Amino acid sequence: MKTTLRKYKLIVITSIVTLIVLSIWIYFSPYGLRNYLDMRARLTKVSTEVNNLKQQNKALRLEIRHLQSDPAYQEEIARRNFHMLKRNEMIFDFSKPKKKGR
Repeated sequence: MKTTLRKYKLIVITSIVTLIVLSIWIYFSPYGLRNYLDMRARLTKVSTEVNNLKQQNKALRLEIRHLQSDPAYQEEIARRNFHMLKRNEMIFDFSKPKKKGR
């Protein structure tokens, strides 16, 4: 009877140790759960970045199309970004002058 009890304890202890070792190996192995979770998080991040870049690309293509085909838009950009004026046009600056020293 004692030998069967010892065998039973040995089997239980061996099973528990094996289960612990297998659990650790499954989690920390190169293709384990931890790596899977990291890769899934990275995939989500990269997918979001790709979608953002696609939206930016679409907006830039639209702006290129406007710049190539719309003279009014070309004029607006030239005036806003490059401070260009039409003939006989003047700019009046009514902003307050900046104080020197501080």
